[in-house]
Amino acid sequence: RHGQGYSRFEHTAHGIALDLLQYVPLEDPVKISRLTIRDTSGRARRLSVTAYAEWVLGPSRAASAFTVVTELDAQTGALLARNPWNAAFGSRVAFADLGGRQTAWTGDRREFLGRNGTLDNPGALAAGEAPLSKRVGAGLDPCAALQAPVALEPDGTAEIVFFLGQAASEREARSLVARYRAADLDAVLREVSAYWDDLLGTVQVKTPDRSMDVMLNR
Repeated sequence: RHGQGYSRFEHTAHGIALDLLQYVPLEDPVKISRLTIRDTSGRARRLSVTAYAEWVLGPSRAASAFTVVTELDAQTGALLARNPWNAAFGSRVAFADLGGRQTAWTGDRREFLGRNGTLDNPGALAAGEAPLSKRVGAGLDPCAALQAPVALEPDGTAEIVFFLGQAASEREARSLVARYRAADLDAVLREVSAYWDDLLGTVQVKTPDRSMDVMLNR
């Protein structure tokens, strides 16, 4: 479901309840994804969470994929990506970060999908597969795949946060990663909601049709 400045996705299967909340701060180019995991199986569980994104950094993946370069930032552990051959935005740096909890990663889409793999059934998530190789660099089919382990007690919960964004420089990318790792993300969401309340609540409509009023006045 979608609300004022956010989207929420819920799914329950195999004794695990998932709640994914996504929104963007008002001032910064960062997409925040907060995944809450609850163990409803009645037994302890050991899981892994994988965040995945395909870099474009240009007019299309077909045109820019072979010039995208990825690296792991030594200071923050975030995965960085840039396209130095993009004439207009070559100096900008994109980043992906699993809240600093990533223990395995790859910048190679081919490795993640695997032979004959697809986005809804990637080879890297198949049972018995080796951990991601931590391969990054140039000349890859670029992506960002980050994994983190999660241990849950019976009826326990855990939250994993994924940040995806782009900054004007590597230094600014590091700053954004550090800032949002430490931020009060509930306060960020309240700020987003308040903005849309103020913007969309300015005009109130009253008609003979109550359902029309509810729709127009949110």
